[in-house]
Amino acid sequence: MTAKKTTRKQAGRHTTQQVASSTDNLNPIWVFDKIDRNGKFAFDVNRQDFDHKEILAKMIDYESMTWFEIKQQTHDHGKSKHHLLSGDGLSDEAKDRLRSLNLEESSDTLFSFALQNLLRVIGIRDKNLFHVLWYDPKHEVYPSSK
Repeated sequence: MTAKKTTRKQAGRHTTQQVASSTDNLNPIWVFDKIDRNGKFAFDVNRQDFDHKEILAKMIDYESMTWFEIKQQTHDHGKSKHHLLSGDGLSDEAKDRLRSLNLEESSDTLFSFALQNLLRVIGIRDKNLFHVLWYDPKHEVYPSSK
């Protein structure tokens, strides 16, 4: 079971609150069976902008942490760097891509790893498994409301 999300409206804005799951005490296991090799968010090592050294270094670091520890890492403003994504906040391009991959039912289990300022790796979290899906160097899968 993955972490549950609850959304509430607070002072005119929506906040997402994550509830711990029974697998948050486990370490992530990287799985590469759902990689999208096409489209804007292709996880493709041949892309000009694919920073494989950064990605691999971070994946190795995160593998030694539990999901709970990963979700506790925050940005300077206190918001979690790594978190589940809400299906309704996905960009139209991301929604279209999920549809074309027949992964629409996975939209509520999408998890985002923030690797650098804008760089994200997006995948499907299933218990302790992280099925790598997309490479998002410009934070466009789930655009920030800033």
